Amino acid sequence: MKISHIMIGLFALTIPLAMWYTSTAAQCPVPLSYRLGTIDESFSISESEAKADIEAATLVWEESVNRDLFVYDESADFIINFVFDERQETLNQEQSERQELDQTRDKNAAVLEQVESLQAQYDDLAQDYKADVAQYEEDLAAYNADVNTYNDRGGAPPDKFSELENERVHLNQVADALSVTAQELNALVSEINELSERGNQLVSDYNREVHVYNEEFGFEREFTQGDYQGDNINIYTFSDTKELINVLTHELGHALGIGHVETSGSVMYYLMEGTDSVTNLSADDTLAYLDTCGATQTLAQQVRHAIRSLLTKI
Repeated sequence: MKISHIMIGLFALTIPLAMWYTSTAAQCPVPLSYRLGTIDESFSISESEAKADIEAATLVWEESVNRDLFVYDESADFIINFVFDERQETLNQEQSERQELDQTRDKNAAVLEQVESLQAQYDDLAQDYKADVAQYEEDLAAYNADVNTYNDRGGAPPDKFSELENERVHLNQVADALSVTAQELNALVSEINELSERGNQLVSDYNREVHVYNEEFGFEREFTQGDYQGDNINIYTFSDTKELINVLTHELGHALGIGHVETSGSVMYYLMEGTDSVTNLSADDTLAYLDTCGATQTLAQQVRHAIRSLLTKI
């Protein structure tokens, strides 16, 4: 009879304990054992790269709160999957169109640089040409004055005639050179005008493409790049390693039982905001963590961890 009473008592304790564990299991389940699940082959990321990025995301939390929160375990029930769907297809399309925009912008910049270089070349040549024309006209006027003077006297003496003839030949050579320079200037003007027209067309094309791009992709993204589903995290889309780590950090926060915070720029903010770096925890992120997990491991967390360990061995 005594043994039966003990069994009934244990059974009576087991039911509320199980109910308590079930209702609180998602509250800061640390240390959380996880493993990498499936990676859709459409993603351009290797298994080793994915594991490294996940570890980097766990360190954002662990180094900020100075506590071991995550453990990689190939036998863990909690898995992180990379699921390819229309979100990544859309991102791939966006990146492709962004690349085309950048190429158009670069072409326009190259044309503008070429126009500026030709314009500078034209300005220098035109300035020299103007000075050379003025000197030529001055020399020609002096030559004609000398010729008229000697014609009025009945002709130039032999030595002066030879000097005037040499001056005439020189002036003709200068005139020919000026004619060549004038042709070069006209050619530069034509090239500058042609390039300017091409540049204007590129600018028009670029502005039109930017408008289309903004219409199609110019919106703020909620955290639909990934989601936390209780026993797993699914990653759906990322543009680069830094964004992937930020998405993983956000979803790992949910796996700790942390909800969204109100401060823009925080890891747990509900919108995914563009950044060129891995986001660190904000003050609000840290407060949300402390509200959920506390500064140190509580007795309740220890009990839940012990139960989880037992369940994984069953």
